[in-house]
Amino acid sequence: MLEYVDVAQAREATGLRVAVNGQVPSPWSEAVKGTLRIANVPALVARKTRENGADFVAWTGVDNVPAVCYGVEPVRTTFSAIVGLVARLAAPDTVLPADPVARADIMGALELVAGEDGLGWNGRLAMIDASLTDGRGFSKPIGEFLARRYGYTPGALPAVRARITAQLASLHARLVAQHARGHAYLTGPSVSVLDVYLTTFLTPLFPVTDDVCPQLGPMVRAAFGCAAEAFGPLVSPELAAHRTLMFERHLEWPIPL
Repeated sequence: MLEYVDVAQAREATGLRVAVNGQVPSPWSEAVKGTLRIANVPALVARKTRENGADFVAWTGVDNVPAVCYGVEPVRTTFSAIVGLVARLAAPDTVLPADPVARADIMGALELVAGEDGLGWNGRLAMIDASLTDGRGFSKPIGEFLARRYGYTPGALPAVRARITAQLASLHARLVAQHARGHAYLTGPSVSVLDVYLTTFLTPLFPVTDDVCPQLGPMVRAAFGCAAEAFGPLVSPELAAHRTLMFERHLEWPIPL
């Protein structure tokens, strides 16, 4: 249901079009692709790279991905707006439940994963910290750019570790509670957008080796390794097993760029 096209084709089309990161298994981009897969919603997908970045800005009006375009509606760039759109286009209760209380619960849990100061945000801060403190991961200019963009401050890692510990504990408790009810997924018997987001956002906390993402460049592979080293041991066996189940049943493996 996902058709990969170049930016010119995506720009000319009128249906659902998604701009994703074509160089890094960015959790935000991978989560959008995974959400579309479980929703069974067709879309054109265009990969943003260093070479065609200007074309993407000209098309979407923003310099970051994912960016989702649908008809003449405004471009969506936040996880909440993107999830809401896909839920609207999908069959009822496929992505988000119609019940407002259940929907609010899932959206709140997604904030822990994909929101500012969430799981992905904190993992990225670990990569930035390693880049600026001991030269691992990103080059210094890239690390400095990311630090300015995402609010990194020197000495932040202990606070980052405390936040990510609490976030993982909350997600672990949710999963264990569902297991106790005989359910395999975070929100019940069926896969949901929360399962997809958790899985893609756990990627930086595991070693991203050649067999996991063959197309990933060495610098970014090293940067992801810094997050895995810093926070990987905090991921419970239950969350790790859930990640494996999701890739086996629902998401592409190895991770394609």
